[in-house]
Amino acid sequence: MEMKAMFSDLTVLWKRWSEYRVVEQAFNRRIFRYLVPVPGATEVTYNCAEHAEQMVADALELGRQLNMEGTDQDRLCADFAVRYGLLGPDVELGQAIGEEPDTPPPFRPVGTIEYGEDMDSFQKEFKHLYQHFLHANGEGETPVGELTGLLPYRLTAGRTPQLIWEIKSLESVLRLTYAALITAPSRSLKICKNCGRVYYNPRAKSEFCSTRCRNYYNVKMYRERER
Repeated sequence: MEMKAMFSDLTVLWKRWSEYRVVEQAFNRRIFRYLVPVPGATEVTYNCAEHAEQMVADALELGRQLNMEGTDQDRLCADFAVRYGLLGPDVELGQAIGEEPDTPPPFRPVGTIEYGEDMDSFQKEFKHLYQHFLHANGEGETPVGELTGLLPYRLTAGRTPQLIWEIKSLESVLRLTYAALITAPSRSLKICKNCGRVYYNPRAKSEFCSTRCRNYYNVKMYRERER
């Protein structure tokens, strides 16, 4: 089931920035690595629930690549943040905002250019999501726990009350959409038969993430049969 079918009027405005980088900062006698917007980056506000299905596919693909433990992990995380923004995991629970100059980025106001997220926690979210996806598809060897989320709402007063969802973080939208897709009768989150990439396609017969992968796979199979 797609997000639009579950929450037809859901709009979650979220901020992303045109460029991100990884910085190091000391906190509680430890050195942390944070993913933060680059000073002077352009701010973009958008509805992150509008194309949430594609965001989930990109998140799963990021988790797959992070689990491969390559050398470009910082760049991959920054690229995802450029497309969708940071996760904002503490927004739903209430964030402790500090005003001191040395306040770590995660404790800055969400949506500001000073806000950032711990890279270990950021990467862990995508790795966990991907491991859950593998188990749901009968793959994966590492046990994973459940995924949970908060769904705050308000019910308007009057003779025709309306249920209005007030989801406030990208992480909640990501998890909610993934839950809707992974429990739907038809499988729309798929693994490319050629390259192994995770992609979103609601068409039942889709087996490849692109025409290029389909053609490459067909040529490869043809050559193997010829041998």
